Amino acid sequence: MNLFYLLPFVVGICGVLQGVLNRRMAAEWGLGWVVMWNTLIVLVLTAVVIAMGLYPGKIQWGQLKWWHFLPGLFGFVIVLCIPLSISRIGALSSFLIIISSQILVSGAWDKFVQGVDLSWTRILGASLALAGAWLATK
Repeated sequence: MNLFYLLPFVVGICGVLQGVLNRRMAAEWGLGWVVMWNTLIVLVLTAVVIAMGLYPGKIQWGQLKWWHFLPGLFGFVIVLCIPLSISRIGALSSFLIIISSQILVSGAWDKFVQGVDLSWTRILGASLALAGAWLATK
């Protein structure tokens, strides 16, 4: 088995645990401070990874494009919105909606950006996953 299939599994676990722990921390500190704390930890760990030379490269400041700011914005939205969602509709409903939206957007990305055809098996699999998510929220 390709070990890279474990990475999304780990991300899924971390996403749920981060969301529920951020919700608890936000109840004590306030969500703004939790977002700041998470950002600080990401910054420090990223600096360590770069200092270790694990991912060499450099920013080409003169070649920044408008869309280079989007991943950071999206990360901020994720860290801000997941605990809010969990606090209002619960962890299961929140993550089922997240997964459903990820399935839809990733299918559209594959089709329209990557040029990957959406076979009937991929459409059926995505539809079954979406139906399962819908059923689990009932």
